[in-house]
Amino acid sequence: KNELAQHLGEDPLPLRRAKITAEAAVKKAEKATAAASKARAQAADDAAKATESRAAAEASARQAEQDRIAAEASARQAEAAAEAAEARKQEAEAAVEEARAKVAEAEAYLEEVKAKPGQAQGALWYMSRELTEKKKYMPTAKGGIAR
Repeated sequence: KNELAQHLGEDPLPLRRAKITAEAAVKKAEKATAAASKARAQAADDAAKATESRAAAEASARQAEQDRIAAEASARQAEAAAEAAEARKQEAEAAVEEARAKVAEAEAYLEEVKAKPGQAQGALWYMSRELTEKKKYMPTAKGGIAR
């Protein structure tokens, strides 16, 4: 009975203070746990986003490499086409020069035939006229004459 009386007679303040302190510590720990959980979730989200970004970057790098290879192939084809076009241009220029030489030869032969007596002057005039008409519609840079 005496102990009970002592116990009931004691000041309840230290016990109440300990209980409040314990509750505060529990609340503080719960807040820290919640913040850590939230931080862990955010870190996991960030890690997932980083993984997705890395995968996208790798895919972009692979696509860029394929595009580069395709561009190089296109460049080689364009160079080959340019070389072929240059060769065809040179062939065409040679053919034009050859045609000019043949026209000059034909004109010289026509003049030679005109100079001989006893030729059909009407046929010679007609050939000369046809040649002049054709030259009128050619560019002057290609051997044509002014209209």
